[in-house]
Amino acid sequence: MQRGVNYFVIENENVVVGCAALEKANPDVCYLERLAVLPTQRRRGFGKALVNHVLLKGKLLGVHRVNIGIIAQQTELKNWYREIGFVEQESKEFRHLPFRVILMSYEVNKNSQQ
Repeated sequence: MQRGVNYFVIENENVVVGCAALEKANPDVCYLERLAVLPTQRRRGFGKALVNHVLLKGKLLGVHRVNIGIIAQQTELKNWYREIGFVEQESKEFRHLPFRVILMSYEVNKNSQQ
């Protein structure tokens, strides 16, 4: 939070079941980070609601794009982000990570909220 990262939570029956974060990298780009939903609460729309909230907040901040990095081998997750409107940009290796990362982006002003 000290870096200016905004955290959001979603509740179900007064219990926090998920969270997401938004970090403004520069005037044009934000990063969607830390998306997580409790395993028992998945596939109920909470993750998508959090992503849509983050995209709306990015739009309100005036950015043009929201980026995310995911583990390249997580095909199901990559397809889930594609359904929301994210587009794969590139695949990268980072020395400090034991896996490849796929970078995806969502053009805030181009796409409508779902």
